[in-house]
Amino acid sequence: MDDESNIFLRIRCPKCERRLNKPHELKCKHLVCRDCLEIILQNHRTNARCPTCTKPLENYAIETYSELSPKHPTSRLISTFNDVNQCETCKTFTTVEKCSKCLKDQCDTCLDKHIETHNQIKKQVNTSPDGLSKDEKELLESLKNILTEKEYEDFVQTAKLYLNDAIVKGNGTNKSSRSNESPVNIEKTPFLVEAKPYDWSEHERFTADDILNSKPERVKQLLRLNFTPRPYQIRMVRCGLKKENSLVCLQTGAGKTFVAGIVAKFFYILSRQKLNNSPNISRQFKAVFLVPIKALVDQQCEAFRKVFIDEPDSILLKVENQAGERFKDLFNNFNIFFITVQKFANFIEAKHADLKKFDLIMIDECHHCYDNHPINSMMRQYHRLKASGCDVPQVIALTASVGTNKKNAFNHLVHLCANLDCFDICAIGRGLEEEELKNSTNTPMADHIVTVSKEEYDPIVITLKDNVMKTIANRLALDISAMDNQKLENELVQRHKDACKTNDHDAVVGTDYLRKFNRFLIFYDDLPLKQCMQWLEDKLGCSTPSLPTRFEKFCQEKLKEFRDCAKQQMLSSIMDKPKLRKLIDLITKLHDPGCRGLILVRTKFHTVALEEFLNNHPDIMKRQIAVGHLTGQGSADELCLPGTQQAVLLNEFRKGTKTLLVATDVAQEGLDVAECSYVIRYEFVSNEIGTVQSRGRARASQSRCFILTEAQSINYQRELENRERENEMKEAIDEWRRRGIDEFRTLVNKEQEDLIKELCKSDSQSGATNSSQNYQKPAKEIHCRFCDTYLCKGSSLRLQGSTIVCVDSEFERLVNPRNSAGEKFNCPNKTCHKELGVVVLLSRNSPAYALHITALKFFMNDKNEPVLFKKWSQYHGFMKPAV
Repeated sequence: MDDESNIFLRIRCPKCERRLNKPHELKCKHLVCRDCLEIILQNHRTNARCPTCTKPLENYAIETYSELSPKHPTSRLISTFNDVNQCETCKTFTTVEKCSKCLKDQCDTCLDKHIETHNQIKKQVNTSPDGLSKDEKELLESLKNILTEKEYEDFVQTAKLYLNDAIVKGNGTNKSSRSNESPVNIEKTPFLVEAKPYDWSEHERFTADDILNSKPERVKQLLRLNFTPRPYQIRMVRCGLKKENSLVCLQTGAGKTFVAGIVAKFFYILSRQKLNNSPNISRQFKAVFLVPIKALVDQQCEAFRKVFIDEPDSILLKVENQAGERFKDLFNNFNIFFITVQKFANFIEAKHADLKKFDLIMIDECHHCYDNHPINSMMRQYHRLKASGCDVPQVIALTASVGTNKKNAFNHLVHLCANLDCFDICAIGRGLEEEELKNSTNTPMADHIVTVSKEEYDPIVITLKDNVMKTIANRLALDISAMDNQKLENELVQRHKDACKTNDHDAVVGTDYLRKFNRFLIFYDDLPLKQCMQWLEDKLGCSTPSLPTRFEKFCQEKLKEFRDCAKQQMLSSIMDKPKLRKLIDLITKLHDPGCRGLILVRTKFHTVALEEFLNNHPDIMKRQIAVGHLTGQGSADELCLPGTQQAVLLNEFRKGTKTLLVATDVAQEGLDVAECSYVIRYEFVSNEIGTVQSRGRARASQSRCFILTEAQSINYQRELENRERENEMKEAIDEWRRRGIDEFRTLVNKEQEDLIKELCKSDSQSGATNSSQNYQKPAKEIHCRFCDTYLCKGSSLRLQGSTIVCVDSEFERLVNPRNSAGEKFNCPNKTCHKELGVVVLLSRNSPAYALHITALKFFMNDKNEPVLFKKWSQYHGFMKPAV
């Protein structure tokens, strides 16, 4: 890199990638714009990190950071190179010149073309548009006196785009009659006149058979779609159009969502025509599209906009942040709702939504419908209604793979269909249908298992496990020599739980250290030492007590020993671990210019650590591969991505700003990721469904899939088993075809009889329990789980949305937290000082304290033995809503 480029990098903000504006210096000495820093602090609340080195930011108030001094060398560079910024056309950070028309920064390469664009627009604007009335021309002339030249250009261009869009929509969806299918001419739409809503009373009448027996272009016309459905998609809607429940099994990328959309659009049109022609009918068509995760709500709603091209904003609704109480009003104003299945189940339980009032339920990723998954919980409510004689909605269930649940594949298929109340399966048949699907979608050329040998000797592992961990374990009378990582994790979880109940402080501290060390070893098996050490420091250095006990001092000394060993190893280590070297080799061989790649990993920390490692690796930098990380939505302190950031990242991946994503299974199931040329599962094996769905991410032409794992490891054996189960799933579909619809229906009916008996039995057994549970008294006292320090009473807990907060002046006095949103607060015991939660703001900015349930123990009523919970949903004490 030349000297000029180095200088430019020093004055570029690592967050917005533009010229530093009011730069602020972080504790790590890196610089960031003031506005960017504020966004980082607000968006990440409890886990804000430097965008350059990813070190945590300890302070969350913008006032604690000072603007860079004018005498600072970087400040002088900024003032000297005042013509350096990001070109707003090509996004290159270089010398720029402001456009005299729009004041946008343009580099030398883009400036002439940019000015020419302005000149072309000006010529178009100065040319009087055709079809304007006298009044409209006078209106445009008057605007010239009010607006600047640039504002006038923008106005005319926007108006023209709006008009063209209205004309395209009208021309693409002409009305036609049964007797004469020639399109009806649309009269010339006047300029600046808003397009009228589509008149469904004038739309051609048609039946389900008309859809099933027509060519794709005709179906597009009848249903007013902005895409042409594929022939197999039309065949897949046969059961749905006849109001029969069906399970649609189509591979990723084959258009399952559009199959559901066609069924919904058919019944919506029939409903609108009945409403328009029968004044006595007032009931509108209502449907709900259920997804397993929040990230899919927006995606599936956007897909339906291609189905509902007329007034989609008044038909489709994404139910994301609306309170349950408001859903009744929303239900009356919209037709199709997109919502997570968990939230919908909550709405039903709280009686904010009534399952009987829906005409159609579309269930995405329906293979989860067994055991205690929210989809199955919702379907149990459905079965209760059906068994009691109530009307229930039609069900369209969607999946790329039905799974086996580690059982006989055909028996699992019967069980799944019984849970979903689906007697018909819509799947691609062997032969011609299979060939048709292959011609319509891209499938990977190959799916390879790539293995590396396990490292026999690693000084980091030996020092940590055989010295540090074994010494601490001996103090706790625990023999860990024969335990693998997973067995040790299970043992430590139980011992930590027992120690918390018995107030054995040394055991609490010791098991906590051992669990963190063991988790480090699990991460270090896959990830670079540097990133793993950063994680360990964050976990063990964030809540150090001011008055540690003798045993805790001993643990801190052992941590220091290991830290010194790791530092020495990082200084002397030159080569990457074999597994990481193989990953780099795969990427550099597969990543051609313009392509996109996806790496799937087990945990959110894997995504963050690998993103940093790859972006700083010389081989990746040399090829100019821009790496990003993708996780599910949730709180930032859990390394999750807020929905807006997730959408921005996926958009960057589609545009090619990022060309390689490191992602958790959120990218494996359902989420619409841009077509990838290669997918690498890096030590990530879930089940047979995951194996199939990860392959579906590689949708570019001549794409390839890989799994990278240690030879003869558990993951290696599990992947072989998954591939066997994948074949069993295909055989189960073949067996369904061989047995025929009547026999399959008999088997599903028998399974449903057992299901209803089980529901009746569980309802009668849990009736009294549930009624008393709903009115259970709050906990008598709540203590710190780690040191048994009293914190508050259960009656001090309040429900703020889905967050449990403590509202108690005595608790505030005891803990003495900073009252800024996102601030962490710790146990007041100086020998403990464990993190208890974060500060949140209620209405009128009054502070409340969101507690981590895993840091608490509860004394219920007069019981002396404390109760420990993993989730707040397990605590059934009565809580008032927060004011």
